[in-house]
Amino acid sequence: MRAALALPVLLLAACGDDVTPAAPVTMRERLATQTPLFIAASASAGAVTAQMRTSSGWGNGLVDLKLAGGELVARAGAGGGLSLGAVSLELDTITIPASLTGHAAELTRPRLEMAAPIELPAVWTGDDSAAVDATLAFDLSWELTVDGVGLPLGAPSLPPLPVKLQLSGDGSRVTAELRVHAPGELWSWADLIKLTDLELVLGADTSAR
Repeated sequence: MRAALALPVLLLAACGDDVTPAAPVTMRERLATQTPLFIAASASAGAVTAQMRTSSGWGNGLVDLKLAGGELVARAGAGGGLSLGAVSLELDTITIPASLTGHAAELTRPRLEMAAPIELPAVWTGDDSAAVDATLAFDLSWELTVDGVGLPLGAPSLPPLPVKLQLSGDGSRVTAELRVHAPGELWSWADLIKLTDLELVLGADTSAR
């Protein structure tokens, strides 16, 4: 009799071990853990104004920014907030117009990366849409090359950048749009070159690579 009773108990225990957790249904459920969204170059664009001091003053030129890729890592935080574990952008080489410098000048291997993870307040519309309006600290790295010669810049210091982030989706897919609008001076070198008025629109997706 004891053996007969033990068999159903063992079968139930075995079945319990094979239970698969339910798939997330909403975006909020999908973001319950750190979730990477891959920034797609085809869905992103940007521009910055380059300035060069000349004998007659500052000359300006608009430079298109082309993204090579990047990643945004998000998680739904406690109390309705949103945690950003990382935001990193890799840009193609930025060519400074020769009309400004009189020389072949480039910013090579440019990379923009959020300085540290951060928890931010978010506005949720139901469980499948969230918006964040914040100012974030970023680190910038690159190398300035003039006439093929690399010049040491150190780590350029950026002011905190205002960003707007919109997330939407469901349990199977999450998309994001990150906008950066930073008027004014971003960076200068030796009072000869300046970058001002940064604009970025970045599209990211959990399924994009």
